[in-house]
Amino acid sequence: MKKAEGARIKAKGRKNPLIAAAFLALSLSLYPSAFSADDPRYFSSKAAGTTTADFLNLQVGARAAAMGGAYSAVSDEASAVYWNPAGLVQIPKLSAVFMRAQYLEEISYQYAAYAHRLSYDSVLAGSVLLTDIGAITETDISGGILPSGSFTPRDQVFTLSYGKAILEFSDKDIDVSVGVSLKYIKSSIVSSARSYAGDLGIMTYNFGDIPYRLAVTATNMGGGLTYDKESNPLPLTFKLGAAVNPFRNLLVATDIVLPKSNQPHALLGVELATTPNELTRLSVRAGLNSLRMSDGLGGLSAGLGATLHFFSLDYAFVPMGELGSTHRISLTFDFPFRSPIFQRRDRTVFTKMKGVSFK
Repeated sequence: MKKAEGARIKAKGRKNPLIAAAFLALSLSLYPSAFSADDPRYFSSKAAGTTTADFLNLQVGARAAAMGGAYSAVSDEASAVYWNPAGLVQIPKLSAVFMRAQYLEEISYQYAAYAHRLSYDSVLAGSVLLTDIGAITETDISGGILPSGSFTPRDQVFTLSYGKAILEFSDKDIDVSVGVSLKYIKSSIVSSARSYAGDLGIMTYNFGDIPYRLAVTATNMGGGLTYDKESNPLPLTFKLGAAVNPFRNLLVATDIVLPKSNQPHALLGVELATTPNELTRLSVRAGLNSLRMSDGLGGLSAGLGATLHFFSLDYAFVPMGELGSTHRISLTFDFPFRSPIFQRRDRTVFTKMKGVSFK
């Protein structure tokens, strides 16, 4: 920690308010075809159905889902692998998340992630996402059932992530972190398709009188999936996120989402918590998705959460309008006890734990 503090003091005054903008520009320069004119429908309401692998957009973690997905500037445990790998630097020594989601009809999916701190400023993590769509009767073009009877579509996503705090841009008032992820994607319908993709994320933490976080992410940057002859692009998505703690136990978060497969829209999430004692935390959450507001209650979400010592149990209820309702339950394990970033004794994302060595 002495090395970290020394670098932070040396870097004092080197704040850069344009970090997020610079990172977005870097993301676009690394993936210049994102806004190319190969299909003018991209990034608009007319783009629905123009990308493949929509399972990459399935929300993970019941806490995040209950907050409407407004989580890119909040992610502070192992699920940051999905939301923003830059958030991994907030974990204590280790963090693990296990989630099961009962989606529409017979569709379900499972998610597991594990993150481990390598040093005071770096974290390595991995995750796996598995979908189960159930058996589908296989028919020919005239509707006759084929001898094979049925097929079972499945999707798999394996992700490896690395998050690191950037000492050069950090001082006593601001911490900055970045994260990268590499994904291996496999999807099976009748035939199978494989691809690779990458995510980039950055997060800044301001420890002023009203603490807040800012985030920028670029996810699913990569080639498309080819089931037969034609390749379809992945659902590339850019997000600008912010989260603020106006009061000690109140968290308000928002994301501006720019998806390649749809029009830009906003997400809003709120979490109200109470702490009966130092190691217990009870939370109520709600979220709003502006893209689905015209679909009855489809744009709303809600959930509950309870943290007891090392474990957190979270539940989310996410209605999907006329399609029905979905439910998510997740269990998070953090060791040692993970307190919210702005409630730590040391005003920094660099974890300091007595008796723990990172040599």
